[in-house]
Amino acid sequence: MVWERIKKLVGTGKTESDSPSGENADVADAGTAKPAVAWINAEDNPWRVSVLDVRPLTYAMVSTSADPQCATNAISYGEDDGTVFIGDAPKVVRIVPSSLTFPVDQILVDGVLFVPRQMEHKWAIFYHQEKIICVRSWQRQVAVIAHVKSSMGSIRITEIQGVFCAADEDPDFTERTLDYLLRSHVLGLPYPAPLPPGMGAALNCDDVALWCFSLYGNLVAFAAEERIEHVQPSKLLRTHSVLHIAVARGDLDAVKACLAQGRSTEVLAGDGLAPLHWALARPEVTVMEVLLAHGSPVDIRSEEGATPLMNAVQMSKPLFVSFLLERGAEVDARDLRGFTSLHRAAEMGHLDVAKILIAAGASPFLEAEGHSALTLAEGRGELEMIKLLRTRLQA
Repeated sequence: MVWERIKKLVGTGKTESDSPSGENADVADAGTAKPAVAWINAEDNPWRVSVLDVRPLTYAMVSTSADPQCATNAISYGEDDGTVFIGDAPKVVRIVPSSLTFPVDQILVDGVLFVPRQMEHKWAIFYHQEKIICVRSWQRQVAVIAHVKSSMGSIRITEIQGVFCAADEDPDFTERTLDYLLRSHVLGLPYPAPLPPGMGAALNCDDVALWCFSLYGNLVAFAAEERIEHVQPSKLLRTHSVLHIAVARGDLDAVKACLAQGRSTEVLAGDGLAPLHWALARPEVTVMEVLLAHGSPVDIRSEEGATPLMNAVQMSKPLFVSFLLERGAEVDARDLRGFTSLHRAAEMGHLDVAKILIAAGASPFLEAEGHSALTLAEGRGELEMIKLLRTRLQA
């Protein structure tokens, strides 16, 4: 039964074979001081149900593994776009109906929703072919597949195949866990992780926190047994698209293949950036040139209204600054707060790119939130930049 497995999972003196995944570090030593894990009353938190504050333990835990392959798997995702998991099926054959909904930016495109950057993150989550694929990162095995129906501006999860914890876990727990992982791991929102029914009464607070770390990793802050009414988050669900990943890799063949398949150059990734912004991570302009040749707007905006030129300036990449200006980038474009590329160069002291911008006609007179490029440079004590801007103002 599920309770016997849970008790073994949080018990002491575990060996590799005790854990179904070989993740010995799920109960790694958190030190000798007893963590202050405690319940918070419903009236004292925004979710209006009793929640367990597990942060004193989960934020302090460190994962290790006696199995080298588990450790390798846990940090193997890097630039993985998840296509390797297409067609894989969960080990447990069980289907749970669902009605979860999430807002998206027009449509949700194939790609990465979340990949672990450290061993303690526990999960990798992808979206492909109208399926959300949840992979247990230590094992590189698909645990759950959620089937999705898309409409303009939202997705609806219709059914969930597989389980997150145990073959006999409560169906409601399965749906709540998927809801939690999408909110917490993908969207980065504070939200209580679900606990199996009766766990709070059966185990002490510390053991519940250890169980949370084992299943959810060190991103879990709170946990709750009671179901929280599903309300769509305001934050949009976005992937790092397959095109974004190909751009980050600098894989020209994959980039061209994506474009030949009609993948959009204007879709924003989970970080709010378009593929052209991501091309700035490359040391050369080749990928950027391909994207522009296939219709990417040179001044495509990020979620915050930044153009690739603005980001190139912030990253102090003169080659890309010159390239984008030559391709028609608007030198005085403003972001949503009103700041320009020259504002960025001035504040950050990037003298070389500031000279390129001024040579291209950037105005030193524009203000945003009460600041000109000059006042920003003065505030940072950038003496050479101040001299450059004053010369330009007097011209």
